[in-house]
Amino acid sequence: MERRLEILAFALLTVWSSAHADDGLGLARGGNPNDVTISGVSSGAAMAIQYAVAHSGSVQGVGSIAGPGWGCADGRISVAINNCMCGRQSPVPNVAAARTLAGRGEIDRLASGRPQALKRSYVFQSGADHTVVKQSGQASIDFLTAFIGQTPAVDRGNAVDGSDRAGHGIVSPDGIDSCQFDGSEKSYVRRCRAEDNAGKLFLALYAPDSAYDANKRVKHIPETEVWKFGQQPIIDKIGKSDAKVAGDAIWGLPYSTERRKNFDMADTGYLYVPSSCRSSGSRCRIHIALHGCKQNAKEFANTAGYNNWADYYHVIVIYPALEPVALPSEEVCAMPPAFSIADSSWVKPNLNGCWDWWGYLDDERPQAKRYLTKKAPQIRVIESIIDEVTR
Repeated sequence: MERRLEILAFALLTVWSSAHADDGLGLARGGNPNDVTISGVSSGAAMAIQYAVAHSGSVQGVGSIAGPGWGCADGRISVAINNCMCGRQSPVPNVAAARTLAGRGEIDRLASGRPQALKRSYVFQSGADHTVVKQSGQASIDFLTAFIGQTPAVDRGNAVDGSDRAGHGIVSPDGIDSCQFDGSEKSYVRRCRAEDNAGKLFLALYAPDSAYDANKRVKHIPETEVWKFGQQPIIDKIGKSDAKVAGDAIWGLPYSTERRKNFDMADTGYLYVPSSCRSSGSRCRIHIALHGCKQNAKEFANTAGYNNWADYYHVIVIYPALEPVALPSEEVCAMPPAFSIADSSWVKPNLNGCWDWWGYLDDERPQAKRYLTKKAPQIRVIESIIDEVTR
């Protein structure tokens, strides 16, 4: 009887897994581990650069859309807001600090001061962004130029479609929000007519010597083609190791909420596998796309525009996800400066659902800067996701 039950259970599991195989139950997609790129928006842009710098021996390219420069925050939220985002003091590209971390083995080693794999980069920065101002975008350009040894492809939008005056966020033909800031933002995926950040990003990372051709873009990708995958097992595996984190509220140490215990990450992420990458042995490229603060990862995956270019460039797009928040829109740099009391080392909230680009997960002194290294919890989750999708 027990044997029959085992056989029945196995058969049911096999049928269920087969029926749901395209719903992200398996991250293993046979992607090419030697062709991995990463990009992000806002805090996702900061995290994308942090990951690319930490893993510069394996990541081929990085894109920053409306994001601040690497290492600017110095482990302090007040500095992150006042200087890195709002430019109240000019952010200084700290390439020497990156090289020091590389020399200590806390990030990938450099060859003659340069990354061994990381060669291409892209930066979009609108002059009308009042959450991450143009000085911050320039800090990213200056850092990547010095660190990689090549100037990024720089996109400041254009006057024809108004993208040079776009508000904070990513610009996509499928955008939900208006091009310019109007206070009603929900998605931070903006529509400025035909402007397409993802298309120009992929061009810069995969075919920099080619001309941009909007006709290569697939106009419609059904939402059902964006599959979910479980992040929780990866988070749990890392959480059971030495990944201690700071509390996010006064009454709970070391964890205040389940959200913080999960490194502020959601239990589900998303991926898009284009038809050209679904056959065995396709060995497609891998691109990690990181949403920004206040953005819903599923909505971002469906509207940001990456999927529309995935078939043309033969790339599997992965969307790791933070736990979403729903707060009113605002132009951060129109608000009063942040006070240094916010830099407390014993409680580090993340109210806007941002990636950890200033060290809110670190329960150590700010000088430790774990958040910039390969030991950072969210960086470890992304690394594990890449390991899975390249199997």
